[in-house]
Amino acid sequence: MLAGFFLFFTVVAASAQPMNRKIADDVISSLAKINTLKYRMIKKERIKGVMKTGEIQAKYQKSPFNIYIYVYSPKPGVEVLYVTGENGGKAYVNPNSFFLNVLDPDLDPKGKTLRKDEHHSVFESGFEFTRNLLIAMRKRADSEGRFDEYCQYAGDIKWDGRDCYKMILQYPDYKWESYTVKAGEDIDDIAESRNLYGYTILEKNKLSWFTSVKAGQVIQIPNIYAKKVVLYIDKLHKVPIYQEVHDDIGLLSIYEYHSLLINPVIPKEEFTKGYKDYNF
Repeated sequence: MLAGFFLFFTVVAASAQPMNRKIADDVISSLAKINTLKYRMIKKERIKGVMKTGEIQAKYQKSPFNIYIYVYSPKPGVEVLYVTGENGGKAYVNPNSFFLNVLDPDLDPKGKTLRKDEHHSVFESGFEFTRNLLIAMRKRADSEGRFDEYCQYAGDIKWDGRDCYKMILQYPDYKWESYTVKAGEDIDDIAESRNLYGYTILEKNKLSWFTSVKAGQVIQIPNIYAKKVVLYIDKLHKVPIYQEVHDDIGLLSIYEYHSLLINPVIPKEEFTKGYKDYNF
């Protein structure tokens, strides 16, 4: 999940730190060329003040959007498959021995069952969500002319056997602002349109769910995606394989991409419910 997740590259000093600009541009360009991925993700997300850990294996296709997920923890053996244009927009789910919804094993990808204790929905898997954030954050940094303040190249690092650039992205003016919900909007809509971290809005406003808002309601939203982000950028593929996000409370989430394959060939049958290695 995601993804796919998630992350803020405000970016990049063209004068004092020209390497930052080059790294940012290279990352955005590289992410645009990705259509398929295979990866193992270890994630940590703050849920009601507690950091919870999960681990998944994923096969991802950007266009058309398809994703298969096998869960190692916290619910080993659960499988999720979402295929664009199939199953009435619902995901196929193998609950394994865990109770999800016995009466309806095919579930809404944004619903309370599949997204329980998750910061992101399956639609934020992969790197396209990240790429859109980076573009928006780069534009904002350019417009404010505060590159040195926002972005620091913190040297090279080897992580998970890969040579990486370490980037520290900070926004000292992170704050909460009042926002009036428009007709037809939910928290995901607000976050996507303004390039924000949706779960923080849910948490800050003590909302029961992402759809628990109505037109005219005044809520608090952050003025930017995150207060601080630490990224390890794989030098070979120019992708952020380690992503650490902080808000005004502290550590919010960590996403680690392991065994990452960029643009592997994924046969069409691997995005079908009846594929031989699946147990739907």
